[in-house]
Amino acid sequence: MMIPRPLRPSCAVPFAGSRLWRTALRVALAMLGSVSSFLSAPAAEEMREYTLSNGLQVVLVEDHWHPLAALEVCYRAGSRYDPAGKQGLAHLLEHLTFRSLGLPHEEEAPPSEAGKRARATTKHDTTCYSHRLLRAQMESVLAAEAARMATLQMSVEDLEHEKAIVIQERRQFVEGDTWRNLLEEVDSIAFRLHPYRFPASGWPETLQHITLDDVQRHFTALYAPANAILVAVGDFHSAELLARIETHFGKIPARVLPVQAPTVESAQAGERRLSFAPWAAPRMVYAYHVPAFGSLDTSALEVVSTLLSGADTARLPTLLYPHHLAENEGIEYLPLTQDPSLFYIKVALGPQVNFRLTGEAIDDVLWHLREDGLHPEELEQAKKRLLLDFYLNRSLGTRAERLAQYGVLAALPQAQRYTGELQAVTAADVQRVVRSYFSPDNRVIGITGVAHQEGVREHQGEAR
Repeated sequence: MMIPRPLRPSCAVPFAGSRLWRTALRVALAMLGSVSSFLSAPAAEEMREYTLSNGLQVVLVEDHWHPLAALEVCYRAGSRYDPAGKQGLAHLLEHLTFRSLGLPHEEEAPPSEAGKRARATTKHDTTCYSHRLLRAQMESVLAAEAARMATLQMSVEDLEHEKAIVIQERRQFVEGDTWRNLLEEVDSIAFRLHPYRFPASGWPETLQHITLDDVQRHFTALYAPANAILVAVGDFHSAELLARIETHFGKIPARVLPVQAPTVESAQAGERRLSFAPWAAPRMVYAYHVPAFGSLDTSALEVVSTLLSGADTARLPTLLYPHHLAENEGIEYLPLTQDPSLFYIKVALGPQVNFRLTGEAIDDVLWHLREDGLHPEELEQAKKRLLLDFYLNRSLGTRAERLAQYGVLAALPQAQRYTGELQAVTAADVQRVVRSYFSPDNRVIGITGVAHQEGVREHQGEAR
């Protein structure tokens, strides 16, 4: 399925409303203070990289600490490749691959069977299939994923059935959610040319125009071995597993990949604003254009995300909460994108519901960060929080997903340098990226729930 847009992606600061989470964070940070030498020199993943004759990239990382393994098969086949007027094709194809295998999709599987199915995710750049399994299950899972890559079998009835499910998913996870509606609207005006402006789910109107031929062409073009990466992390022996992968995937013929013309988004030349859903929950989003993965500024932007949110002492909660301007605030920043994307500052407004004052507070936080800089201790604490998140999220599945995302960007060596690049960020780097990207001309502001603000004003007027 297309996983709904998370409030806490892997490289983002969560909404800061959980006091238990903050207490745990303070304790962990205190512990980190005594182990900084360990964090500064982490052990590198012992990766083994291979490329099959048909072009499939394979990355294996043995880890015998757990009797489990994680398998990730990712295709460069996200929604950015959907044809014009047929948005949602990549996500629909993800669903149809399960039907082709004779398996129910994740949402349709009975509870007793759900854990045996791949967890599928379609994003802007990729479509990925994820498994968590015992070593004894590896053979059957490899066979299923090889069959998914090799052929697509479906009927008109299959197509219409899955269209209905995808449309229902959108109604359930997007149309009824204020945040996801707002973020979709922000994306649609932040990007005028790039396909990042479209939701991965598509719309009912575009899905209805997708034909069997469209799906088959998309599958043939993008589900090719050379357009995919297979990552396994966990309890296996690499030589033995590689032989099994070769047996199942090596017989799939190589296919010539289509030439993808690059899409260049023109620079934004002034602030853009939108307001909709006046009676929805009062929400505010500031979205700033930032570079794609591979920029020298990526690590500094991650530090900025942590300086702004994620702890009681971060800059946004310090200013917003005492004045009752926010119930929750958070950052969404996903560095691992193929093209320039957005850095989102998200605020769920507090009882005052004052968009003007809330916006001024956000601007004030950014101004002081840009002009006054930060204290060395503040920078060190921000880095420790990021490193803590990195080390606490070292499950087999998280590691496999992370390596697969680096792999599709042809950046596996950088996965090994993540902590070092983070440690190298300076206070000057932070000020530089805030000056470079966090200006009014480079942002989109989206709000919902303006009617609530009018209601507050009327109530205050009556009280006086």
